[in-house]
Amino acid sequence: MVRVGCLALAFVLAFAQWFVHPRAVSGQTGLPPGFVVELVVDNLDWPTAFTFAPDGRIFIAEKAGRVKVWKDGVLHARPVIDIRDEVNNFVDRGLIGMALDPNCAENGWIYLMYAWDAPGEAKDVGEVRRSRLVRYTLDGNTLRPNSERVLFDDHFNYTLNHSVGTLKFDREGNLWVSLGDGSLSAKPDRIALTAQQIDNLQGKILRIDPRTGAGLPGNPFFDPQDPRSARSRVWSYGYRNPFRFALHPETQLPYVGDVGWDTYEMLMIATPGSNFGWPCVEGINDLPEFQRMPECRGINAKTTTPKELSYPHNGANASVTAGDFNTGDNFPAEMKGNFFWGDYSTQKLWRTILDESGRFKESVVFAEGVGEPVDIQFGPDGALWYLSIFSRGLMRIRYTANPLKPLAQITETKPLPGPRARVLSPANGETFLGGQFVRLRGAAQNAVRSYWYVMRYDGTRATPLHSAEGTGTTFIMPSDLGDEGYIEASFTAVDAQGRTATEKVNLYVPNSDGYIRSWWLVGGYPWRTLDDDPIGEAKYVPSFDDPRAWTVRSRSHNISLIDYITPSHQDTVIAYAFVWIVSPEDRKGLLGMNSDDGIAAWLNGQRIWYNRVNRAMPDDKRDIDLPPIELKKGYNALLLKIENVNRGGDPRLKGDWRATGGWQFKARVLNPDGSIMRDIVPRLVRP
Repeated sequence: MVRVGCLALAFVLAFAQWFVHPRAVSGQTGLPPGFVVELVVDNLDWPTAFTFAPDGRIFIAEKAGRVKVWKDGVLHARPVIDIRDEVNNFVDRGLIGMALDPNCAENGWIYLMYAWDAPGEAKDVGEVRRSRLVRYTLDGNTLRPNSERVLFDDHFNYTLNHSVGTLKFDREGNLWVSLGDGSLSAKPDRIALTAQQIDNLQGKILRIDPRTGAGLPGNPFFDPQDPRSARSRVWSYGYRNPFRFALHPETQLPYVGDVGWDTYEMLMIATPGSNFGWPCVEGINDLPEFQRMPECRGINAKTTTPKELSYPHNGANASVTAGDFNTGDNFPAEMKGNFFWGDYSTQKLWRTILDESGRFKESVVFAEGVGEPVDIQFGPDGALWYLSIFSRGLMRIRYTANPLKPLAQITETKPLPGPRARVLSPANGETFLGGQFVRLRGAAQNAVRSYWYVMRYDGTRATPLHSAEGTGTTFIMPSDLGDEGYIEASFTAVDAQGRTATEKVNLYVPNSDGYIRSWWLVGGYPWRTLDDDPIGEAKYVPSFDDPRAWTVRSRSHNISLIDYITPSHQDTVIAYAFVWIVSPEDRKGLLGMNSDDGIAAWLNGQRIWYNRVNRAMPDDKRDIDLPPIELKKGYNALLLKIENVNRGGDPRLKGDWRATGGWQFKARVLNPDGSIMRDIVPRLVRP
């Protein structure tokens, strides 16, 4: 059954308009007159790759293993994909490569490439790990369950450096892949020599079938008897770390940036079967450390494929990031056809003028002080977009003399095949008192029938509780459901061919300790403190479909924000947690809270607490912050603002936020005498 994943449905002739609301960035130098650099998204956790969808969405990969969606000026808080449990996020390793299938509007396919922690292997450690190229299927902004298809896992990360790289599709729908040699960056060892062996995938550019992962006829070493062999997939070899590449718009040849060792960074054109010499050669020089080895006999700067550009380090750090070709008309005419690329270490962007045959003619600095570019692409709007992994986020450079185009223009739409089911209310994780009526509402598309099925779970024991035809029904929340119990409500739509689609929500009764376990999480906002107000705190109330808000539930009384939205490398970050408190009458009480850093609270738009603290978060049922509150009868809006200050230093050197105390909070409503207020209900949605 085909689902629409990459192209959201739209009305005929509807346009994906421009709602970026970017912020100009100060501090850049060297930009040509008329250009500006703008920050589009900064709420990211070590972003590594991004790609444009046909409907104007931007998919952004984070190194730890999450993929998020930006659309119409909003970064959706809930990730589209979260595979942190299987991504090896150690030093250079992580989720690095991402691409959307050219036919993603019909098949919903998205491709991810990462270092892999297989089941049973230690998490995020420097042991030898395989790399994985996996295809998933999306339904809109939702990952289809059990859609994972592994295309290969026979590239190896032997050390902490030179892992996986880029994924790109060519005009014919073939998938190109870049892979590092897997050796150490500080001192190459014999592992690097695998880059010269065409029977493995270390230090290679591949051209493969995106459906099967096999090599393609026309590859220089293709073996028709074994199309899945390493040599059948190899297009070119002899790379150290071909982190990023672009495909020439006419020749479709890869223009590769290979990160060098001590002396040179390299840019090259990967013709079929080309050998760029690593580790026998670096840049224009033979490497004495390897020339004496038998594997380098006859492999030198004269016998290997010449680089288009080898620029020296001159005693400083350098790390090339290949970019993209300017094929649009937004930039000045003299820049059309130029190849734009950057350097991660020097924080520069360059543009290279090409001759008629596509060879490098002249390179000039385009921008300086732009952050650490790790992915550089021209967008459908004509601007130059890039990711700055540490200091900024998703940026764009635009030419102010020419207006930008929309990110997408959709002139036709296709009906959704098969049924679709959507739960309208309640939200997943909602809390109801025992004996309370629960109203279920859903929406079914392309369906001839729909129904609800409600199950009660007590631990591992499941008992049918209620069923009903139609899009809406009600049932009574059990009064004897314990802390570990919950209700699963399933909404199913059935079409005329008998195909089904189901969406589920889990519902709970208040826990005996009174702590609120389900929240809307909003943020986090990097470089912001407890004194900043990025959302309009006094008036903020999330809607059911607000993409900035993410409904989460913790089994613990502590809510760990790190598990959801932490941009872990910033000095200060804030996030918000929202919930409705439903009271049967007007009354006074206390708001019991605890946090490991600053926390502030608003009740019905009035700030009732502010405390900038630095303390450990005790894992017990204790409340340290106890401001008095006044609840009104009915729904009361409770908003918490939680700050974290990275007092542990730079996590690139000293670990992550978990090593500095985490980022947690907990909260519950108490009677004036400190006892639990048991007849109030935390709710995520107000009817």
